[in-house]
Amino acid sequence: MCVLTSCMANPGPPPVEEKPAAESTETETPTPVEEEESTERETVAIGVDPLSSGLNPHLVANNNELVSQIAELVLPSAFHGEHMDTDVLASAEEVQPPEGVAQRVVYKIASPAQWSDGTPISGSDFHYLWTQMTSTAGVSDAAAYYAIKEVNTSSAGRVVTVDFSERVADWHSLFAHLLPSHLLQDAEFTRALADGIPASAGRYSVAGVDRGRGVITLNRNDRFWGADPALVDVVQLRTVRNTGQAVNMLRSGQVGFVDFTPEQTSLENLSLLSNVNAGTVTRGRQLRLHLSARQSALPDERQRRALASLIETDQVARLAAGRASELRPGQNPVSGDVELAPLRERAGRKPLRIAADPTNSEAMAAARTIVDVLEAQAIGAEVVSERTQTITGTLLPRGEVDALVSWESLAVKPATMASHFLCEEAGMVFSDFSGFCPENSEATVSEILSGRISPEEGLERVRKLNAEQVLYVPLMDEVRIHALGRGIVGPGQSIEDWDAGLVTAPTWRKDEQ
Repeated sequence: MCVLTSCMANPGPPPVEEKPAAESTETETPTPVEEEESTERETVAIGVDPLSSGLNPHLVANNNELVSQIAELVLPSAFHGEHMDTDVLASAEEVQPPEGVAQRVVYKIASPAQWSDGTPISGSDFHYLWTQMTSTAGVSDAAAYYAIKEVNTSSAGRVVTVDFSERVADWHSLFAHLLPSHLLQDAEFTRALADGIPASAGRYSVAGVDRGRGVITLNRNDRFWGADPALVDVVQLRTVRNTGQAVNMLRSGQVGFVDFTPEQTSLENLSLLSNVNAGTVTRGRQLRLHLSARQSALPDERQRRALASLIETDQVARLAAGRASELRPGQNPVSGDVELAPLRERAGRKPLRIAADPTNSEAMAAARTIVDVLEAQAIGAEVVSERTQTITGTLLPRGEVDALVSWESLAVKPATMASHFLCEEAGMVFSDFSGFCPENSEATVSEILSGRISPEEGLERVRKLNAEQVLYVPLMDEVRIHALGRGIVGPGQSIEDWDAGLVTAPTWRKDEQ
């Protein structure tokens, strides 16, 4: 056991910053430095899905398992659930708010907390995340950030005072996955982490992203100051594009563990390998068809209901996933006979446009299937292939597409539930994909965020709203394959011990046997 003075990096005196720096007029995306890897460094490798997006976990466009798990290893969070991260914060508490402020929370950043370039974590990082979450289209769970009135810093940036315009009971969920504002403030938020994360404040750092080779290299962050630093020096994330590749890499010992999207025979193939344990895990994501209620899209509920009625979710799920095994189709909110005339009339004026990101194979396959279903009913339709950020930031707000197929979080938490009721009319940069503004939306958001109604009741309100207005169609839940081979000593010998996946990497050691 070592004392703090011998383990803590010496980054020099922290910059004094009472207010966040003004934005520069220049725009430059920081490029992460790829460290030279020594052959003597202890390295383990695992197989993962291809990285089809950037690494910013706050963007809907990057909502996938790999990005979420890398963020947990690399980026600091104020809380994990209800538990304060004592490596990042010395304290966090509600205090008596002054007049005109509904709620005040004061965070005190732990004195040794720092980014891997030696810059202290500061109030600027809190302020940066707040401003980006409320000014960027296509971010996840922004509702609670909109309730913030002001973020101020003091004590050389180490004390952060957050004032709210309305109460947020679950304020612990805010300021997760903070970003290094000193490196990103001049970059466009949607592109800032497109090819890496330039600084870490977790147990690992992103040393390199080689999309051509299909390798992401995570190096142990030797400037990490907290308890229980990572044990293994290097974790390589190697792309697994199909079951055959996963089997070969496990058989040869190239990887010791895989976490990937299943195919029809994945478990059967893996079951033939001796010394390999395999199983499925479910994650809190769902592939959905989001229907736009904007005036130039599908503003009439009858149009949306007619479109949804044509979708057989079992069929779309099978064709989107390319498998019938390890599949959990969604439940269509519309059943029974529905009049198709309103949809036919709308499609007669201009074809329905179903958007999907070409880098998301399942979303694109689902969009094509839905278009084929519509065309079979003599309803004109076409697929729009664009990156998610373009769809959410430009095409949907302008009414240039009628629907979007993408992954959505299934987390039953206040911020997620409240985000379904955000309204563009109320000045929100980004609302629910549908653009629909329910009656009493502001009151509903307030009730959910304040805790006056539970997240579970919030979920029921979301489902009721969807049943009435048909704003989305659940297509399928996310299911993943985990398989444990040889080469890594980790959470345990059973595949169930590895349910958390990559986030347990700090406890891994290389198995020399």
